[in-house]
Amino acid sequence: MFPTRRDIEQMILITGTGILIHEASSKNILWANPAACDMFGFSVDELKPLKAHHMSAQERQYRREVGVAWLQSAVVNGSSRKRWKYRAKDGTDFLTDACATLVHCEDGPVVMVEFRNIAEEVVLEQELSRVSESLQRIMTHTQAGIVVLDDDNCIDDISPLAAQLFSSTPADLAGIHLEDLGPCEPRLSDENVVARLNGGVGSVRISQELTNADGTTIWLAGELEIVAHDGIRSRVLTVRDVTERVEWERRNAYQEAHLQYLSRYNAMGDMAMMLAHELGQPLAASANYLSGLKTRLTADTVDRRSLGYGIDQIEKQLQRAAGIVQSVKRYVRRIESTAAVMDLNETVAESLYFVRLRAADHGIRVFADVPERDLLIEGESVLIGQVIINLCVNALDEIIRPTTEVKELAVQSGEADGTAFILIRDQGRGMAGGPGNRLAHGAFSSKQDGSGIGLIISEHIVERHGGTIEYLPNTPRGTSVRLAFPLVDSVIGPANR
Repeated sequence: MFPTRRDIEQMILITGTGILIHEASSKNILWANPAACDMFGFSVDELKPLKAHHMSAQERQYRREVGVAWLQSAVVNGSSRKRWKYRAKDGTDFLTDACATLVHCEDGPVVMVEFRNIAEEVVLEQELSRVSESLQRIMTHTQAGIVVLDDDNCIDDISPLAAQLFSSTPADLAGIHLEDLGPCEPRLSDENVVARLNGGVGSVRISQELTNADGTTIWLAGELEIVAHDGIRSRVLTVRDVTERVEWERRNAYQEAHLQYLSRYNAMGDMAMMLAHELGQPLAASANYLSGLKTRLTADTVDRRSLGYGIDQIEKQLQRAAGIVQSVKRYVRRIESTAAVMDLNETVAESLYFVRLRAADHGIRVFADVPERDLLIEGESVLIGQVIINLCVNALDEIIRPTTEVKELAVQSGEADGTAFILIRDQGRGMAGGPGNRLAHGAFSSKQDGSGIGLIISEHIVERHGGTIEYLPNTPRGTSVRLAFPLVDSVIGPANR
């Protein structure tokens, strides 16, 4: 069954598409359907006398001669399509998608213009265009590259910057498995990665190591997550070049390890020297007593009291040697430990044992003002102890000089303004002409054969523990060295160390 002429007329009358009928030659309006009348706000009789400039927008591209040329193009070519902005009776403009078609009627040719309001579509189109352009600019210019992966972790799409990070082009990378370009950590097939992505609970941090043709290494870091759009779930990796950061971290780790090596090497050197020196005295005394006992044993008569006295003295000297060894063991028992909560006063006391041994050889008195209460800081006891010993030995070397009249070393600890501090004072030459607080910023030493390396190591150890080291004038003369470290919460007890 085919629609009748009346059916077609009825469809024209009820369609939402506006229809204008123009005379082919004059371009005058002959008729308009109800939809067109509603859009314009005019009746058919009001529309008939109107010309293009009466019912079109005032912009230059919609002037009367342009509209006439458009309709004439339909007369010549059979049809012509154009975006045309009409003007309604109330003065508002509306943009349309209009198609002019030549129709041969019984009374002569006419041009039928079908048009629909596309203002909302244009706004949406412009918005989508802006979003698309913005995304393209972001993908092109941002410092982060974008990689879209399929379910098998093969590259489905990739931004120009991301392709550049992989030293390739988007076209060459399409379809390549991401891990074929370089190992990822964690692996993309790792159960935790798969579970996290499938569960939609957030992103996964991924690092990737790439090797260039010249053998150099590039490190990438990014966030892999599931992005849902238009009913599709895509794996999107936002990736950045972090090579400089990784190389810096490696250099820093090497420097930290080297610092610890130098510090511990220096500490062990000091311990070895102290052991060699301090053990020499009790061992030599023991040898003397043993020699005396051997002499007495060869005599005609043996004095038991004399033998007992000699044995007692040998035992005392050996106990003294054992005490020195035990002290060294206590000092280095945490040589490989990591940072932990420690009592600074305990470390000061342990360090002063060795300082006093050296001071006693030169008749130097060591005055220590160390409170019994804990000064809890976070750090490595052996390293901080090495700093204390190093600074005290430097002070002793100054006190030993013949020009230093007061043969005393003063060591004090305490707390102030949320820090635990240690003061090491001598009354030597002081820092007149010296670099003051810049002592530890370079290889400075006032010793004739000194390199200043001990000061540099001490400074690095203190800085690594978040502390400060200052070299100040002492009163009435000499130098005062102040070490300070941040205190930790006093509720942390020994059980938590």
